[in-house]
Amino acid sequence: GIYIGKGNVIHFTPGEDEGVQLVSSSSLSKSSSNPCPNCGHRPSNNGLKSSCLACFLNGGKLHRYQYGVSDAYLSAQGRGGHCTCTKSDPPETVVRRAIFFLENGYGDYNLVINNCEDFALSCKKGL
Repeated sequence: GIYIGKGNVIHFTPGEDEGVQLVSSSSLSKSSSNPCPNCGHRPSNNGLKSSCLACFLNGGKLHRYQYGVSDAYLSAQGRGGHCTCTKSDPPETVVRRAIFFLENGYGDYNLVINNCEDFALSCKKGL
């Protein structure tokens, strides 16, 4: 997910009609009959959702992916998949991209070729 400020996150999840059931921090499990008082489980656009940080985490822990780390740091971390030597675009650019995708869609969710990690990379790097 991409944190856009003021306690809000934009994230990409399988749509309800996708038939994919994932257990992750971005899988909202609260029912619509009891909406979140902070975000109300905002509607999605092709799997993109805007929600409060608490709903995004859904009781899980926050893990921050780090960009622009040194080669030495990356080597010391091993194969954790939580950092890269490449730099992210500036935060205002990243947030602008996330909001653009929320308003215009990001295509259909596909676990292999168009997933939450792809969405985050598209926002962070413009890929």
